[in-house]
This record gives sequence, C-alpha cells and structure tokens, in this order.
Amino acid sequence: MPNQLVGQGSILANVTDPNPSANESDRPRMDFDALYRGESPGPGIPPMTTPPWDTKAPKENVIAWQTGGWVHGEVLDIGCGFGDNAIYLAQHGHRVTAMDISPTALITAERRAADAGVDVRFAAADATTLDGYTDRFDTVIDSGMFHCLDDDGKRSYAAAVHRATRPGATLLISCFSDANPPNEQWPRPAVSEQTLRDVLGGAAWDVESLEPVTVRREMDGTETEMSFWYVRAQRRTSD
Repeated sequence: MPNQLVGQGSILANVTDPNPSANESDRPRMDFDALYRGESPGPGIPPMTTPPWDTKAPKENVIAWQTGGWVHGEVLDIGCGFGDNAIYLAQHGHRVTAMDISPTALITAERRAADAGVDVRFAAADATTLDGYTDRFDTVIDSGMFHCLDDDGKRSYAAAVHRATRPGATLLISCFSDANPPNEQWPRPAVSEQTLRDVLGGAAWDVESLEPVTVRREMDGTETEMSFWYVRAQRRTSD
C-alpha cells in the first residue's frame, strides 16, 4: 500500500503530452524561463499566472527527508524553482546551493530567501550537465524535476549529479509515477520503477529505497490525488 500524504497547492497542468504512449523523446521541450515569465512555455501550452507547483512552502517529501535524517553535509537543491525547499533546509541549518535553469525563477527565489533571513546560494544551471561542479555535494534533493526530462536527459542528469557529488552522497528524488491514470485535462509525465532503477543504476547510484506515495492536494476546492515515487539512492564509492 502506498503511503498517503496531504498537502496544499496545485498540480502540474497542461505541460506534458497527454498521450501516455508517446515516446518521451518526442515531447516538445518546455521553455521554463518563459513559463516563469508568465508566457507560453511551448506549442499548445497556455501561459500561467502562477506555476502550478508554487505552494509557497516546502514540499511534503522534503519535510519527510529532513525529519528522517537523510539530508546531510553540503546540499544541492536541483530544479529549485522559487526556492521554498532550499529555504526550508537552510532554516534547519544546512548549507544549500539551489539551482534552476530559469533565471527568472531565481530572482523570486533570492527574494524569498532574503525575506526568510536565510543564506542560500542560488545559481542558474542545466541539470543535465552541471558544468563547473565536481565533487561538491553530499546530498542532492530533486523535488519534481526528474520527470520533466526526456529519456536522454534523465541519463545525462544521473551522470551529471554523480560527477557533482562526493563518494557516498545521497540522492533524494520525488517524481510522478506511472500509477497516475491518464487524464487529458491534467496530463502528467509518468516514470516507471524500472526506469528509475535503470537510469540511476547505470550512473553508479545504488537505489536503497523506492517508495510509492499518494499525495492529496486541494485544487480549485477539489481534492486531487497524485501518485509519486520517493527515491533514496547512494552514490557508489567506486564505479
């Protein structure tokens, strides 16, 4: 039975191919900086006043990782968006570098960190390359970015994160699972257990925990259930 968590916020809406049989590599690439600017991020995708994942609070999975003792050492929040997860971890005493591909998102993230009175280092970076970062981090958190990548991007990401971390580092991922039913109104990317094991294992990450979780969130006054994977993996000390 998957765990169930309750949260506030919205869901990823109208940003992925609604055809679940479509190859991920065939999906049009989204321009996330355009999305954060309030513009259309791609063909057929309407502009959004507020990104649907902006809950203005740390995500349930990040709170669970922190309270469970899995966050340690130098921390990287990859795909940080508006920075609420990074701010939460900094408030709990962690040294955090938070990265996103969108400079526009980082402007808001920096403002929120300043308002919260915490020190977070923000940087614009491509998660599939992480150029300039080698042997830097002990923990990587990814709350909802992995499932945005196509097949090649997932593999490049896993290799880049491996290079950017130290031996024995912990990788914590929350991503949409393939248990979500098809929904043309609210399409979501789907990631299978086998994909996670193959991609991470192929980049010298040992999956130690892979847990199905159901998250319930309020959207327009209606409770919506979404299925996620919560993943904990450890970087091998030798390849």
